[in-house]
Amino acid sequence: MYFPAGFDLGEASLLTQLVGTAYDMQSQWKQQGKPSRADFQWTPNGPDLTYSQPLWGTDRLLYFFREEEPYAFVAMGPDQVSYLVFRGTDSDADWVENLKFDQVDYEHVPGFGRTNMGFSGIYSSMREAILQDLAGLVSLPKLLITGHSLGSALSTLAVPDIVANLTRPQGHQIVHCNFASPRTGDPDFATAYNALGIPSYRLVNTCDIVPTVPASVVSKDLPIYKHVGTPVDFTPQYGSIPANHSISDSYGFALLHPDQPQGPC
Repeated sequence: MYFPAGFDLGEASLLTQLVGTAYDMQSQWKQQGKPSRADFQWTPNGPDLTYSQPLWGTDRLLYFFREEEPYAFVAMGPDQVSYLVFRGTDSDADWVENLKFDQVDYEHVPGFGRTNMGFSGIYSSMREAILQDLAGLVSLPKLLITGHSLGSALSTLAVPDIVANLTRPQGHQIVHCNFASPRTGDPDFATAYNALGIPSYRLVNTCDIVPTVPASVVSKDLPIYKHVGTPVDFTPQYGSIPANHSISDSYGFALLHPDQPQGPC
């Protein structure tokens, strides 16, 4: 694997573990019978950090109402770093197959282009809770933002919102590192995002189908999409579409074995 200047391998590997913690949070919610936020009892099973309560969002990705689900959390480490972590969907194959191309104006910062309607709906449903939780952590000098799959799109939508709408002390650093991100917005959004100057590393297994959607251009009648940030590409084959996309068996494995990311098929 080739890592660009500024990329921290240790941080990225930790972030894969935190994304796994977010998926485990969702698993616990399901095991408890999908209770309401008031009744959900989450025990974080992850790195030794101080965790917030789950951050909940409403999934309208397929354009019909679904129940409120735990999507993310905020955490604080003993190293004076805070974390904002998003999980992806239950079945990425399902949403990739049904993904719509519709775009809406990015509503949280004026003049910031257009973004995918489904991703934007989920993020907007949870942004107030995100900003509220992060407001209590801005005294820490660094914030790492991460996500996997759909969660990467949500993390991408969070970055300009946080930069513009969260009061932060001078010198506060934000780094965005995501895994298997779909394209999130149009070229205007990508240009505005990249102009923020936030270090943003987008890890991509080139055998993973999810980073190829929504397609950049399909026809003149459909919106154009463009990736943001700096790609960190690798090309291992793990034997199946789900395995190539897995946060642990693909992305986590590759970061633990950067000289030979090809895992067992």
